[in-house]
Amino acid sequence: MQTRMTNRRDTVDKHQAVPKNGTAKIAVCTLLLYAVMCCTACGANGSDSDSGTNDIEDGAQQPDDATDSTLGQSDENTDQSNDEADSATTNDTSVSIGKSNIDIQMQTEENNKSTEDGTVYFYKSAIYPVITMEGNAEAANKINSDIRSRVDSFNANNGVEDMAEEMLQYFEEEDNDYPLIGYSAGLTYKTVRADSNVISFTLTYDSFSGGAHGNYTMLGANYSAKTGDLISFSDLSDDPAAFREDTLSYNQKLAETESYAERMFSADDITNGTLESVLYADNAWYLSTSGLVFISDPYALGSYAAGIIEFAIPYSDLADMGFKESYTYSDRFVMKMQPHETYTADLNGDGEEDTILSYSEDVANEDGTYDPRPHLIINDTDMSVDSAAETQESLWHYAVWAEPALYDLNPDDSYIELVFVSWESDSEEETAGYYSHFYRYTEDHTLVYLGSVKGDINDPTVDVTLLLSDMQ
Repeated sequence: MQTRMTNRRDTVDKHQAVPKNGTAKIAVCTLLLYAVMCCTACGANGSDSDSGTNDIEDGAQQPDDATDSTLGQSDENTDQSNDEADSATTNDTSVSIGKSNIDIQMQTEENNKSTEDGTVYFYKSAIYPVITMEGNAEAANKINSDIRSRVDSFNANNGVEDMAEEMLQYFEEEDNDYPLIGYSAGLTYKTVRADSNVISFTLTYDSFSGGAHGNYTMLGANYSAKTGDLISFSDLSDDPAAFREDTLSYNQKLAETESYAERMFSADDITNGTLESVLYADNAWYLSTSGLVFISDPYALGSYAAGIIEFAIPYSDLADMGFKESYTYSDRFVMKMQPHETYTADLNGDGEEDTILSYSEDVANEDGTYDPRPHLIINDTDMSVDSAAETQESLWHYAVWAEPALYDLNPDDSYIELVFVSWESDSEEETAGYYSHFYRYTEDHTLVYLGSVKGDINDPTVDVTLLLSDMQ
């Protein structure tokens, strides 16, 4: 099942780095680390929010702190009053995918409701793609039509908006000493794969209607880049029943590992049918640049603090399960790494496999407090303590609570880079977002920090050309 990485210039299939124990990857969403810090007390079998997941009107998840900065405050740019109709705006960001004929344009529609003094009490947004495919307008139109229907369905659902109106009425009728709290609903698309075979997105729906935290859920939407048709799970193999059985066995073995066990409610869920019912629900999967990813929402297999738990099977392992060649991935090599799992890859192109282990731990201070400490262990050497001072400093800053991955930054050289993806923000609102920090393991077995790009490099629309030009 393992595929070893030897000659860096071989085909992509020979570049599939896998855990030594055969397990796949999990996306540790930095967004959810905020929830871990703030909502650890959330129960294992229920939400402490006033609204359950039924409150989600097909909406999108944002970092809690970003949401709080928008809602329940006076907004000088919001002219809309309680009696006015919702307004909608669009923001366009166009990105071409590598050398392909695919262009993805992200658009944003917003509908805010505010009181006469400008305080926003309801915020609704939809962030979604519009696809252009040179030479294949028919497929692009089919994909765009499906996306538009999902956005329209989200916009037509007024469940949280009605609750916000009720909340506002109560607030205005009662003598309250506490501030008005804004409610929200959102839908956010994220590109997770875009090449000549497959175009895939995740759709994250979120809502907040009071309580300790909001609620959110994630779905996958996968399209054939050739026809524009939606890809169903049964389409992935010529023998769907055997493919399901093989992938389920793989996912069950993943769930038995330490990193999954510590996030799940119970080991019994692995074999009592719960894990299967969650991971094989409709649209609970997507095709990424790393492999086939199954989705478990909060409260499905683990607590809210555990966040979304993803079960990923690399394409190299899928090939042994009858995965159709028409959906294979052969673009730039990307592989998410799961913390606490050891991976093998030839990082520096010397023909020898390197072992990579990445994780963070809390270290006790003399005063009884704890500080997070990153570890990046390559070939039994912890680079977080045995590297040059500037490299150590960058790891301690960027690798804590970050999502690790292997990434082929430049397909024309012999290296495979390590990258840490983290959510970062400061007082400048426009700088908030995901950042990908790159490291190179050199021929003399040292680690060098290369720089960063804004965005999550697991998203194929993220542009790395500026970083490459800086390195030249």
